[in-house]
Amino acid sequence: MSIDHKATTALPTRSRSWENLVPHIDLGRGIRARHIQLDIERAPKADLYTKAGNVLKLMQANRWDNIAVTSKGRIVGYAKRTQLMRAEADQPIRNVTHSLAGGSVISGDTPITDVMEWIAKQRVVFVLEGREITGAVTIWDFNKQPARAYYYLVLAGLEIALADLVRWRYGKNQSNLIAHLGSRDTAELEERMARDRAGSGHGDIVSYLNFKHLLRVFEKDRALRMELGKYETAKWNSMSKPLGELRNEVMHPVKTLVGSVEDMETLTRDIGNATELVNRAIIALRKKYPAPKPA
Repeated sequence: MSIDHKATTALPTRSRSWENLVPHIDLGRGIRARHIQLDIERAPKADLYTKAGNVLKLMQANRWDNIAVTSKGRIVGYAKRTQLMRAEADQPIRNVTHSLAGGSVISGDTPITDVMEWIAKQRVVFVLEGREITGAVTIWDFNKQPARAYYYLVLAGLEIALADLVRWRYGKNQSNLIAHLGSRDTAELEERMARDRAGSGHGDIVSYLNFKHLLRVFEKDRALRMELGKYETAKWNSMSKPLGELRNEVMHPVKTLVGSVEDMETLTRDIGNATELVNRAIIALRKKYPAPKPA
């Protein structure tokens, strides 16, 4: 089977979907620290004068990396498991407690984009509502549904923007895209298009490309990559491959996405790269499709 060029190019081509994208900064503001925090009532805690050895056993048994430290029922700081492992077992944890100064406390209104930056530095932050600490955020909270929704929206925005750049580049010659895909992907694409033509579905060839296909087209088309900046093949592949993997992982919400500091660093890097590509793609598209001048 081969692509029916006439059947696809005669269909309407949507080339302005990118204009409906919500700016990245607004996506980040929509999901805030309070939406992903662990409520402070459920957070692990230990009194300031509890012996380090006892706290360490508790943390190791529950695989906690950090624990909130209290004094007279109020949160006064936190302790790290790595430091407790080096502390004398009989000494109180107050000797290894980090105070809440120096960026350990953030507002509940803090956008998730900023929370990701804080966690990269602090590993744990406490969330303040008014004058009360209401929760804590660690790397594990970036597995929660609101956080995953943010990752999906960023990646979906990238997919839309890349697709519209491909539409601009290939115009009515979209059948030329097939040369960039492998035989297996081409066969799947042809099957889906044939099935839709037999029913009531319709769309141009680009509308049948998934995220992996789009990344592959950019890999093979240097002129298209240059619309986003100086992305030579090696640089593009080193950045795009993790993005393809991230999209698959985000779409499987029961699978742990962040389970270590390294995972958090990788996620922060990949979302940052995706955001940069979205912004670059939108800039390129605005040049291709300038806003109409007022009458």
